[in-house]
Amino acid sequence: PTTHPPMLLSRSLRSGRPRLRYLSSSTTHAAVCTELGAPLQYQLWDLPTIKPGEVKVRVAGTGVNFAEILQAKGQYQEMKEPPFVPGNECAGEVTETAPGSKLSVGDQVICLARGSAYACDVIADEAACIKLPEAARKRDLCEAAALLVNYGTAHLALENRAAMKQGDTVLISAAAGGVGLAAIELANIMGAGKVIAAVGSEEKLKIAEAKGAASEGVIYSGIDSKGVRAAIKSAAPGNLDVVIDMVGSHVLEPSLRSLNWGGRGVVIGFAGGEIPKIPSNILLVKNISVSGLFWGAHMIHDPKTLIESANKLVKLWIAGDITPHICKKVPLEDANTAFELLESRKSTGKVVLVPPG
Repeated sequence: PTTHPPMLLSRSLRSGRPRLRYLSSSTTHAAVCTELGAPLQYQLWDLPTIKPGEVKVRVAGTGVNFAEILQAKGQYQEMKEPPFVPGNECAGEVTETAPGSKLSVGDQVICLARGSAYACDVIADEAACIKLPEAARKRDLCEAAALLVNYGTAHLALENRAAMKQGDTVLISAAAGGVGLAAIELANIMGAGKVIAAVGSEEKLKIAEAKGAASEGVIYSGIDSKGVRAAIKSAAPGNLDVVIDMVGSHVLEPSLRSLNWGGRGVVIGFAGGEIPKIPSNILLVKNISVSGLFWGAHMIHDPKTLIESANKLVKLWIAGDITPHICKKVPLEDANTAFELLESRKSTGKVVLVPPG
């Protein structure tokens, strides 16, 4: 008898019109950026042939990051030309390997896809896959998909860039977001004396407090930079040792001015929409240092540091010491809804895309 490839339902994210099409082994369904600034389209997508050093992964969940929204608009520092599939982190099960692979079919992995993860299947570099231990089979793989970008960014910011020490007072802005909540959790594990959350609302302050931030924090919406400085002074009378900033705008400068002698600031992003200028005299007078962190670029320039960090985080997750905060699981075919949640600032922690089936 003739064996036909499976027939799957496909529909456009824009029109919602259903369609049945045959799916070959080299094709998957994905949320595709067909035009910069336009809604993603849920459609069939051709997968490349696996080459040596690559594996095919059946995706169980994909973490959504603000960088992917910017990339789909053509506003990210790493530009891509449409059509392309966004998505930089996913978790799932290996379904195919190239000869000589150290991974096996059936292995569960976290995959740093560097694009292409908004899909049911992904072809990924084996070196960018973290094999999960057997204990992970008892855990939700959507948590694994929410682990590496957020916790990886927070971990490298605190340990590598800020050189956080036990007893440090740490301020984290955008603290109810995915990286912010991860940074609160990790700072406490690393022995911070006090972790102060800077957020946009009382509701978000409560979320940050539930993760381990101090009850008194900084609410920066509706106030200017002087108001931010006053709020920091109230929450941290002895000033700060470390600042992890993801807001920029009117938050970064007063945060840096609140650092103690020898304090360390780390710039991760500009969620406030404005890239501020830092007066260099602040650095001089207090002998402080400010560094940047582009986590994703480590895969290109310093993969050893990134993979070492990732393995530490997987161990903490398996042990139950850290738990990714997933605010919503969104079907892959509704990927635009996930974008809306992040852009509207309605999300906390991580939004995860879940493929059908």
